[in-house]
Parts: sequence; structure tokens; C-alpha cells
Amino acid sequence: MRTVVIANQKGGSGKSTTAAALAQAAAHKGRRVLAIDIDPQGNLSFFLGADTNRAGSFEMLEGEPATIQHMAGGLDVIAASWNLQTISSGRGSARRLRTALEPIAAQYNLIVIDTPPTAGELQYNALMAASDLIIPLQADIVGLQGLYQMVDTARQIQQSNPALKLTGIILTRHGSRSTLARQMTETIRTKAQEMGIPFLMAIREAVALREAQTLQRSLYEYAPNSNPAADYLQLLDKLEQ
Repeated sequence: MRTVVIANQKGGSGKSTTAAALAQAAAHKGRRVLAIDIDPQGNLSFFLGADTNRAGSFEMLEGEPATIQHMAGGLDVIAASWNLQTISSGRGSARRLRTALEPIAAQYNLIVIDTPPTAGELQYNALMAASDLIIPLQADIVGLQGLYQMVDTARQIQQSNPALKLTGIILTRHGSRSTLARQMTETIRTKAQEMGIPFLMAIREAVALREAQTLQRSLYEYAPNSNPAADYLQLLDKLEQ
């Protein structure tokens, strides 16, 4: 069983999109999947069609029972709510998610966790509970800054969670037509290599992905032959190797 956190401390990285599409890819392949949204913005919950008015990740972090919502296609979701903004920190509080997952983790082949685009209590909880970290970036200078910050945070967390693996980075909404995009892709690839972080792949841009999210439909039902659908299946294969 893998617990994968999708995290970046910069907004607009494709974090929630990646969490949703990776979970959908795994469900499409017949895996038992749980998607957990601990981002107060709730984008992952929306993309997957989950009800954010039901008890979810906030209650789970507060030590109360969470509602696991069973969605179409065999995907389970624990939804976010705005109450997550009120989560406080304290001694041992970064271990709350890991403790909450212990009774249910064995039911799944894959758990995917979406996080806020900031360092803090919620992101730390996700990293403490995870076996794998995937860092989504866009091929620009902001993406490169986000990579440095996220790797620094993850390496600090590894002191308390040595099981956490920096599985790699992906480029999202990727296009290779412009010279700048090609140059930034190579720069990010080189810097990741220097830090010892695998460059996993680039996820190609396609309007079908945003359409599926807007309609709250699985990418593998709405546009199974699209480039992003193929790319996220390839990412799942890399993760399961």
C-alpha cells in the first residue's frame, strides 16, 4: 500500500488536478483507492464530486470519525471543508493524520492526499502520513522556486518520518512549443538531478482535462483517449514499479 502526498508550496502548480487524476487513474485500473482532501479550498473534493458538507478530513484530524464517500468508478473520498483553516498545531499534532489512517489504510492499494499550497500544519500532517511525495510544477521560474522550498520542507520531515520518499517531480499543463518552456524544462530537470530528485515525466496540456473537472467527471470516462489520461496512467505505472 502506498500513501502518496501531492504537494507544492506555490499555487497554480496543478496539485489538485494531479491528485484527482492520479486517483482516477488508479480506480480505472481496478485499484482500491482513497483520496483525501486536506486543502481548505476543497478543489480535489469538487473535482471528484464529493459532498463537502459531510464530516471529512477536518473531523478526522480532530480525532472524530470521518465519512468515507463512495464515488462512482470505485473511488473513495474523504472531503475537505473550510473548517480546516482552524486546525491548530501543538506537541505531536503533525502525527494526527497518520494515526487516523491506521485503522483503514489496509483496505486500500493507494491513498492519495491533496494539500494546501503552503507550508504548515496540514501539509506537515500529510508528509508525516505519507510513503511517497510527488511534487507537481509548471515549467517556469515560480515552479523552480517551489521545487527548492518543497524539497527543503520534505527533508526536514524525513527526520521524523524516514519512510517518506521523494518519489519525484512532474511538470503539469506542459507544452514544448515555446523556446522558454523548453529551456525551463531542461533547467528544472537539471536542478532536480542535482538535488537527487527523480524527474518523472511531463503531463501534456489538454482542454479535456479542465472540462472533465468542471463537469465533475472522471477523466477516464470523459476523455479516456486524451493525452493527460495516458500520461497519468503512465505516472501510476511509475509509482507502482
